[in-house]
Amino acid sequence: MNNKVYEMVTERIVKELERGVIPWARPWVDGGPPVSWATQQVYRGINRLLPPGEYATFLQVQQAGGKVNKGERAHMVVFWKWTEAEDAETRERKTIPFLRYYSVFEVSTQCTGIEPKRMHTAV
Repeated sequence: MNNKVYEMVTERIVKELERGVIPWARPWVDGGPPVSWATQQVYRGINRLLPPGEYATFLQVQQAGGKVNKGERAHMVVFWKWTEAEDAETRERKTIPFLRYYSVFEVSTQCTGIEPKRMHTAV
């Protein structure tokens, strides 16, 4: 499963590069780091390559009374899900990481009926 997520992330980066967009380059005017709309936590790791803004899942947008605009494509956010398993040989409990992802939409540009929770100012 982890390889599939790595392949999806790599494919997304390659597509952006083929379009002439360098995903890690930031504009002169920055709207701040990408954050989770629901928690207001700043995304970390590879997720920092998202454009500035607040991101919500389809369900979060719906629950807030908003709608995702027709034809919008979701951005992928990856995270580690930790689970415990018993080692077959030693019978010890081990914590094992699994790479997972979910799809999010930028609230101010891809959704209607829902507003960002914070105001971003130009630098």
